[in-house]
Amino acid sequence: MPPDRRNPAGSNSRQQSDLHLANESAPSSTFSSRRKKSEDKLKKSHDSKINRINSHEIWMEGGKKEKEREKETKDKDTGSRKSTKETVKSLLKDKESLTSQVQDLRTQLQGVEEQDRITQTRCRALENEVQTLKKKAAQDDEEIQSLITTSTHAAEAAAKHIEDLDQKNQGLEDQLRRMRERVQRAEAAAAAAQQAAANSASAAAAAAAAAADVPRRSPTSPTENRASQIFHSKADTYAGAEIIRMVETLNAEVLQCAAFVAEAVMATDINLKEEDRVVEKCRKRAVDRVGQRLVEAMKYNADSGARDPFPLQLALQHTTLTWSCYIIQSFTPENQDLNRHLTSIWGRVSNHEEAPVAGKWRAIMAAQLKGPSTNYRAMFDDFRYMMVAAGWSTKATNSATLAANIQSRLMTLESSVMKLKEAVIEGITSTEMVPSMWVAGQPYHPAEMESAYPDPTDPEFLNRPIVCTTDLGVQRLAVTRMKDGSVSRKFETLLKPKVILPSALDDDTEQ
Repeated sequence: MPPDRRNPAGSNSRQQSDLHLANESAPSSTFSSRRKKSEDKLKKSHDSKINRINSHEIWMEGGKKEKEREKETKDKDTGSRKSTKETVKSLLKDKESLTSQVQDLRTQLQGVEEQDRITQTRCRALENEVQTLKKKAAQDDEEIQSLITTSTHAAEAAAKHIEDLDQKNQGLEDQLRRMRERVQRAEAAAAAAQQAAANSASAAAAAAAAAADVPRRSPTSPTENRASQIFHSKADTYAGAEIIRMVETLNAEVLQCAAFVAEAVMATDINLKEEDRVVEKCRKRAVDRVGQRLVEAMKYNADSGARDPFPLQLALQHTTLTWSCYIIQSFTPENQDLNRHLTSIWGRVSNHEEAPVAGKWRAIMAAQLKGPSTNYRAMFDDFRYMMVAAGWSTKATNSATLAANIQSRLMTLESSVMKLKEAVIEGITSTEMVPSMWVAGQPYHPAEMESAYPDPTDPEFLNRPIVCTTDLGVQRLAVTRMKDGSVSRKFETLLKPKVILPSALDDDTEQ
């Protein structure tokens, strides 16, 4: 602030002092000059007063403006203080909000870090799993290459086999046409033999009549020569003891085949399974073949991972024996319609004729119908049903190789069955001798069957259902003529079939 504004009275004093000093220092002069000087002094004094008055007014106005500025500054300071308080409050609120946001961000950061740790753990686990899958994929590739190689060989063998079968099938069709003609001739020959036996008064007369009939027939083929030999033969080619040995040999072959297949199935990978609907279908088919009890045992093994081959072995034995009896007792196993027709004729002949006559008729018919057999394929289909019911899968390693091996063994078994059929049908004509077995669920009777695994508890299972049959038996027809002229026909047992009782299967399941 200027000094004159701060102290205006001091300024007037300095002016008066200066005027006084000027008056003292002025030299003496004349009156006029003094007058003139007085006028000048008055003028200067007047001007000075005017100046003082203007300075005071200016000072007063400056003070007013200073006060207004101070008031404005004070008002501004007051407003500024108010604004500052509001600003501080707003900043405090912002601070609290920011603190809360920071806390939330820290919480989120902790969550993100935790998720990051989890993600890293999962990534490491996935990396390990990827490595494992890569190794498994490499192993699978090797197995696939092996399977492709095996499948290629199997496909080539199957193609060759199919080609052979097509050729055989063509031959069988031609042979079937010839068979039908021969059946007609055989029926005519049987009718002639029947008429000759009824009209002959003695065996010599019947033989003479038969001998007279031979030249007229003039056989022209080996099959017809065989039929003629059978008709004129009076002695059986095979004895009962020989038939029993053949049946026992066949039982041993069946056991070896069933045990081999069961062990091979149990050695396959249990993690490879068929679809549930396929397994269910196979088990239903298996129940029709071997009964519910045995299928339940196989299902238990498959579900529990017991890997016990015994139930499957029993099922395969029973299945093979069932097919063996069917093949031996059928005229044409592959042609069911023709077989039913011939079986009906055979029933009438056996009921009305003596056993030797009926036996020769059947032998002639069998000789005429003899030809290649392919029943092993149907047997293999049933084997597959049993194997899948026991836990096997067609996806298993080397399944094609195992299937080919099984079919080869079944072909060998079928050859043995056909030899036994020829022995009991063509080799024995004086009576009827057939292999026998019991179906699953048949009541246990020790007089008609034998326990395959004898146990002191066997009598407890008298009249209780058996599980299955493991060994064929042999029966022979005994014909007795009664006093009233009627004929009694009854089969007597030469070899008891062997069966499995529930105790053997239960003990094996418990172990």
